Amino acid sequence: MSKMASVNIIDFEIVCSQGDLRQSVEAIKNLKTHVSSKVLEIDGQKITIPYYLLKEKVRQNQNDIYTALEELISKLVAKIDLSKRSSTALLIGTSLIDWYLVDAINCCAYEHKKTPYVSQKRGIDSYSSKLALKFGLNEFTMSINTACTSSANALLEAKNLINAGIVEQVIVIGLEIFSPVMSSGFYSMELISKTAPKPFDINRDGLVLGEGIAGIVLGKQSTAWSLEGGFSNCNSQTITSVSQSGEECVEVMKKALQNCSLKAKDITALKAHATGSSSNDEAEINAISKVFEPKLVFTALKPYIGHTIGASGVLEIAILMGAIDSGFLPKTIFCQKSIMSEFQPINKHKKCKSGVFMCNYFGFGGNNTSLIIKKSTA
Repeated sequence: MSKMASVNIIDFEIVCSQGDLRQSVEAIKNLKTHVSSKVLEIDGQKITIPYYLLKEKVRQNQNDIYTALEELISKLVAKIDLSKRSSTALLIGTSLIDWYLVDAINCCAYEHKKTPYVSQKRGIDSYSSKLALKFGLNEFTMSINTACTSSANALLEAKNLINAGIVEQVIVIGLEIFSPVMSSGFYSMELISKTAPKPFDINRDGLVLGEGIAGIVLGKQSTAWSLEGGFSNCNSQTITSVSQSGEECVEVMKKALQNCSLKAKDITALKAHATGSSSNDEAEINAISKVFEPKLVFTALKPYIGHTIGASGVLEIAILMGAIDSGFLPKTIFCQKSIMSEFQPINKHKKCKSGVFMCNYFGFGGNNTSLIIKKSTA
């Protein structure tokens, strides 16, 4: 199998519960991250759950989210030469559903809230084209919604667009803002932790959701970081999870390695998906044990920023790169005793300035993606 052609990571920016990239890396390094809370209304009862909210509140409405996207994209576009903007595409990966569906549910699903409803057909997909026009970007735009793998798959698609010569550069955005519908769904399935996400810990009790907006610019321009490649499949045992053996996850990790002409021993460290839910963690660690040796260095970022669903692909890679640029690989907090004793995520920050890194995203509906990024030594 021939090696998948890599593309370079030119720039990246984020906004999450811990602030911008610099603030987030500092908070993680000094173990001073914080979690907020949200109130859900379920069956007429108000329930408070932990939640990693953006510092600057973004309401779940069309105008607020568009403005937040515009602010982040403007920072990335400002660093792109005017002559290259028309050959730069914009892709958005998100799990947020269209607003007219949210409105329909709020107006029609609950007896005590029923009101007349007329669809406005306001879709998130319209953001991409509107923003591309505003910033003078290429007319090719796309929105991808594959649950937890949304922006990870958008990165793969962006790489394909560049290698196919359709565009020279792509801005890939990961977006997640608090959704009452989604949060209530996770809570109803008993997947929400009462305290904090404890990935791979024997006492884990669920995930904690989070908000985030992150962007990565891909292109051929020479840089230290590159997206080497990856693999994505859609394969699950049930609509919500993969099999506990993790075979579906094994496939994406092995094929990601093959596509990049790498072997498991070539991976410097792995960023696990690691939601903290019972079934997801078990499936992933079983899969890891079938691909890697116990000496594998691996970690999880969700205990710092929450599970940002559709944004997690871009957001977690950006934070990982930011940490490594600062000379360390973040430890996994809240994991005291691993569910598989041979495979324990690192419990201390580890010095790290370069290497080859695998990033896993295993989501609802059997959408599973593994990406491989690389930082060359100076």
